Amino acid sequence: MKLKKLLAVTLLSLISFCSAETAEEIIKVFTDLDRVPDYNYSTILIDNIEPNGKVEHMEVKQYGGGSNGLKNTVFDFVKPASVKNTRILQAEKIKKQDDRWIYMPELRSTRRISVSESYKSFVGTELTYNDMTLRKEDKDKNEMMSQNESVTVNGTTYNCWKLKSTPIKLGEVEYGYRISWFDKNTYIPVRIEFYDKKDASKMIKTYEVEKLEMVKGATGITYPLRRSNLVTNLVTGRKTRVSVKEFEFDKKISDSYFTQSWLATGRAK
Repeated sequence: MKLKKLLAVTLLSLISFCSAETAEEIIKVFTDLDRVPDYNYSTILIDNIEPNGKVEHMEVKQYGGGSNGLKNTVFDFVKPASVKNTRILQAEKIKKQDDRWIYMPELRSTRRISVSESYKSFVGTELTYNDMTLRKEDKDKNEMMSQNESVTVNGTTYNCWKLKSTPIKLGEVEYGYRISWFDKNTYIPVRIEFYDKKDASKMIKTYEVEKLEMVKGATGITYPLRRSNLVTNLVTGRKTRVSVKEFEFDKKISDSYFTQSWLATGRAK
């Protein structure tokens, strides 16, 4: 697996010297598991910012691990007290909808998050459950809008591909289409605009990478890390900032984290 990842990183470096042929190629590179650490742990800080400036602070532990070419992720909410011990499991499936489960401590129960809930808020943030998973290229009709587009985000200017992605199944998502600016150096979308289903000219939400870093995992492999991200709801004026406080990549994590037993207890074997 490590040799495969090193070859993938080398291939990515070679590809960066030329333009990808299609929008699907660009998105496939972005979603390729070979660019994601085999295992990852991070402490995430979430700030929900109201239009009046009031801020709610949240802290989450995230664990990620892969097996058989699939990716599992769990979130463990630590702060504030109102969401403490809320835990969410996302398990990727082949040619099926990903499984999502949530443990609610006030009810002491675990339930499946249905597909119809995928567009709903992720624990009170401006992110949805859809936003928390990588969307594969075959889920959308992807079109190249520009092969060479510049965009400035938080003071940093990126040379990008500009893509339009229209969901094949509109009922699964909360928007009509999205426009993304993919950085040519990292294949990371540094800005995404989401547009209304009924009014195609109405932008309803934006996502921006405020800080992008290249970091090394435990095995020496380098990965792009979106250190700080900002989601803005243009309808309500509410914002959510997500930043990575600390992280560890490619250090083994027990498979017991990615189980319903862990959701209920918070204890791994």
